[in-house]
Amino acid sequence: MNVGEPLIDTLLAILLPIAFGTLLKRTRLFRETEVAALRKFVMRVALPFLIFQNLYHADTASLGQALPIVSSFALLTALYTLAALLVAPLAAGQTRQRQTFAFAVFAGNYAFLGWGMVVSFLGAAALTRAVFFSMFFWPVFLVCGLTMRHLDRGSRCGGEPGLLTVLVRHAGLPISVAFFALTLNLAGVALPRAVNGFVAQFAALAIPLILFAIGQNLSLWMPLPRLRLVLGASLFRLVGGWGLGLLVVWLVRLVFPLDRLSQQVILLQAAMPTATMATFFSEYVELDEELLSGIITFSTLLSFLTLPVWVVLIRRLVPG
Repeated sequence: MNVGEPLIDTLLAILLPIAFGTLLKRTRLFRETEVAALRKFVMRVALPFLIFQNLYHADTASLGQALPIVSSFALLTALYTLAALLVAPLAAGQTRQRQTFAFAVFAGNYAFLGWGMVVSFLGAAALTRAVFFSMFFWPVFLVCGLTMRHLDRGSRCGGEPGLLTVLVRHAGLPISVAFFALTLNLAGVALPRAVNGFVAQFAALAIPLILFAIGQNLSLWMPLPRLRLVLGASLFRLVGGWGLGLLVVWLVRLVFPLDRLSQQVILLQAAMPTATMATFFSEYVELDEELLSGIITFSTLLSFLTLPVWVVLIRRLVPG
């Protein structure tokens, strides 16, 4: 299998927007408030348009994969949560570092970087599966994350918004858009050409802006005294995640039919680096933000080496 030139082209397509975002961050062209506004635009506008565009035009045959893929995501997150609870005390004794390690390996970059990687490596047809995979990201993410917080005696409790309030705030829009798009698709509702064009324009912005925003968020400074924790958490996600992905695919196939493309998407998503969304739990848990920033950056950069290897193995294990 010749993966040289196509692999380089794929990596460049991913790396260039990220590198451009990092470069502009270094030049301080954008103030922090402007970067925050960009992230909000990506989350609240570009991503919902991309979700709608993809699910509205999805082949109805692929919709049969929704339940097994959603189940795969829930199972994978539960396994990551269990593994994080077991491994974090072995990796770090100090409370803040232990909790930071746990939440860093628990939260994967399935939507932002994950969607870009899936489209680049597996093609546009795989995006529907990737959307299914992360469609219930916030509900599962919050339930498992807050469960992990309550199981850790060092976490602070009380005084925070209720789970339902947080869930509606973060998950309401993407889930509503997904169900609306699926309803129109299944009902065969044809949108006017002008509306289709309007949606397509904003949806086309999503992947480049996602990758650009990742570059804006990367911090190239590493907490060197705690490099062991940074490396350990990164390898946990990028290498251990591959093992968890294989386990999830095997378990789900015992219950549901998983087609070739769905298996490839699950395996690739399982080995994604730590998501910047991990910082969300700093509102609920005493996290070491410097350490977490180092894990996010290092795991993201290291993933550009590990993910192409997994793609080659995925194509051999689950051939087209």
